[in-house]
Amino acid sequence: MTRRITVVLYGLLCIIILFSLSPLAAFLNVALGRGLEGASTVPGAAFSNFLAQIPLSTILRSLEFTLLQSLVSTAVAVVIGLPGAWFVARFRFVGRKTLLALAAVPFCFPPILVILAFILYYGKEGLLSSVISLLFGSHRQYQGFLYSFWGLVMVHAFYNFPIVVHQISALWIRIPETQKEAAKTLEAGPLRAFRTGTLPWLLPGIAQAAGLIFLYCFFSFTTVLVFGGKVGTTIDVEIYYALHYQSNYALVLVLSMVETMCALLGILLLTRTQGRTQRTLRDFGRTQELRSPKGLQRLFIVIYGIFIVFFFIGPLLSIAIEAFRVPSPVGKATKFGLDNFERLVSGFQAPLLGAILSTVRLSGLAAVLATVTGIIASLALFFAEKRNPQGALPKLIEVLQWLPMAVSSAIFAYGWLFLSSDQVVSSALVLAQAVVAWPFVSRALHASLRAIDPQVREAARTLGASPLRAFMTIELRAILPSVAAAAAFAFSITAGDVNVPLMLGMGEVETLPLLLYRLTAAYRFNEACAAGLILGIMTGFVFFLKEKVIDVA
Repeated sequence: MTRRITVVLYGLLCIIILFSLSPLAAFLNVALGRGLEGASTVPGAAFSNFLAQIPLSTILRSLEFTLLQSLVSTAVAVVIGLPGAWFVARFRFVGRKTLLALAAVPFCFPPILVILAFILYYGKEGLLSSVISLLFGSHRQYQGFLYSFWGLVMVHAFYNFPIVVHQISALWIRIPETQKEAAKTLEAGPLRAFRTGTLPWLLPGIAQAAGLIFLYCFFSFTTVLVFGGKVGTTIDVEIYYALHYQSNYALVLVLSMVETMCALLGILLLTRTQGRTQRTLRDFGRTQELRSPKGLQRLFIVIYGIFIVFFFIGPLLSIAIEAFRVPSPVGKATKFGLDNFERLVSGFQAPLLGAILSTVRLSGLAAVLATVTGIIASLALFFAEKRNPQGALPKLIEVLQWLPMAVSSAIFAYGWLFLSSDQVVSSALVLAQAVVAWPFVSRALHASLRAIDPQVREAARTLGASPLRAFMTIELRAILPSVAAAAAFAFSITAGDVNVPLMLGMGEVETLPLLLYRLTAAYRFNEACAAGLILGIMTGFVFFLKEKVIDVA
């Protein structure tokens, strides 16, 4: 039986390797061929011709901007999220569950939808501009700040700060007050007591949340494409320009290698902090009881709540308002109705229904493929850890899980396009999105497998159950709810993705995120909000359905 499991394990591992690496190999093969196209046969001339296509200044400039905006955005997100994490971990107040629920935003709200929300709220004609004109008079012209470095940082920070609130509060709520009280007995002030009694235990969690946000900002594409054009471009955006407009495959290869090396370094640090965070959680055990805030604590919570509502929830609500607001001539009263939706479903060009069907079809296929691959990867890692926890095989599978997060989605998209017969864009899109989503599925299922009490498994074995039967009745049954939840999560990720469809071109496939991008680019904001509201409801419903499945399980 052990030999049979080993054979199956290695077979599954080969499938994962082929699925993860074949598009990279295909892209490398085509890119090298086209990069060396027309080169001289003289020894060394081909390499010189290849290097001549690589502008070093572009690489350095994009790398500098990518690192700078990622670091600053991460720092601002942590600063905004830490007070919220403290409030959620220590106090019971109205809106606490809402603040925790905001952690879903980076996953169930596509970046293009958040971009639209911030344009409507902070743009020159947005709600903030109207408030300033109302308070200070029309002579105070609001110039806006979105299309600047700090505008880009703000969008990234407010989009990702809920991750800080969610992850750090989960750690903070387990740190006993005795840690802080012990520092106070040594006559330490409140600040010093926090620095010596609480902060050391929080640092692994802060580093983990910051590392995850850094990776999201590092690979940010749509947000930088919209807001960063005047101040700089990230490596991912430069890859898009080089592929889509210049066909400079030599530059793409170098940019992707630089990006992947930086990302792998970040992922290495992230995995180490995850291990420390898990050890900290095991050390403290159960969560602490929440208490009601008093005095200044209540005041700070109210101020923080107003800040979050005004700067973060306000932009998201503006989408719902603008979706039903009908543009009217100057001087006429504002009217609300379904006109924006009607324009998208009627007439000669009615893109909404087709975009919804394409999104459901393509994202559904990608989610199924990602779920199957994630199941294979999680089981392979689980069995590899059971056989040899410190061996090379578990580490190899772990690296494969992180690989899609370390490579630009453009590389996977074009790699699958090169592998597809007759270059079928829809097939390449499904495969590329599945590659992006399956690591999330795998990690979620692997966490469920590791959570199973080993004593339950041993009890089944002592009752005479074979290894296969024990697996079918214990491990497989235990992860079934997680499989459904992970599949729903994979659908949310793929349905909200605009990067891959935009990379492959907008001629053949029209998805909801792509329609939203086109409407926003054409300044048809009200119709974009109507499409965005449908997309937000679709992905949000699936994401919260996932949460309900987990609660029932």
